[in-house]
Amino acid sequence: MENNGKLITIIIGASIGVFLILLLLVSGPFAFIQPGFRGVEVNQGRVTGTIYPEGWYFYNSITKDIVSFDTRTHTDEADAAAASNDQQDVKVKVAITYRLNDAKVAEVLRTIGKGEDVKTKIIDPQTQETVKAAVAKHNIQEILNKRVEIKQQIFEDLFGRLDKYGVVLQEVALKDIRFSEEFEKSIEHKVIAEQQKQQAQFEADAVVIRAEAKAKEQELLKQTLTAELLQRLALEKWSGVLPVYWGSNNPLPFINVK
Repeated sequence: MENNGKLITIIIGASIGVFLILLLLVSGPFAFIQPGFRGVEVNQGRVTGTIYPEGWYFYNSITKDIVSFDTRTHTDEADAAAASNDQQDVKVKVAITYRLNDAKVAEVLRTIGKGEDVKTKIIDPQTQETVKAAVAKHNIQEILNKRVEIKQQIFEDLFGRLDKYGVVLQEVALKDIRFSEEFEKSIEHKVIAEQQKQQAQFEADAVVIRAEAKAKEQELLKQTLTAELLQRLALEKWSGVLPVYWGSNNPLPFINVK
């Protein structure tokens, strides 16, 4: 009987132990922060400010949570509809490369939300506003000719905007700039007209060059032709056959009889 009591006690103790282990596992007391990520501690719904680097962590999952943030470099593309300062419609496709500031992820969680919230609430709208502001500073001709300057303006403005929210801007690329269909057609017609003008000018220049060359050739020929040379050239061309009849006043061609 006493042995049975001990056995029951052991079984009850083992059951409680297994239950506690299962409860511990279910409550998720372990956190794994992947390489390139940071973890932010939340205690009873409040961000404590503690930031965890990569690795395994044991914590009280009943009162605490660890929110993971991806701090690796990302590249996103965005299409922005803007207008130049001479009221031409402009569509810009821009690619931005960025990452979250490792040291500010706790503040990001406190003021903005999780990683996906940063893109939808901060990066996308700020990119749109920055592109529109940069395009509005230029007329259509400047937009065509000053892509490098406009890209630099967008980068500098957007860098300051995102830095306030814990986002580090690394690169901006203007992938495409498009205008209204009517304006693009006018550009095409202008390019064709310019090409035709250049072709006509090229042909006119070629005619002038040929004429000048011909005039120089004739001038040189005129300077080098003499009576003796003309007589020699005629004799070289003459077949040697004399005409059947020559008048008394018609001497043999180019032959001087002395």
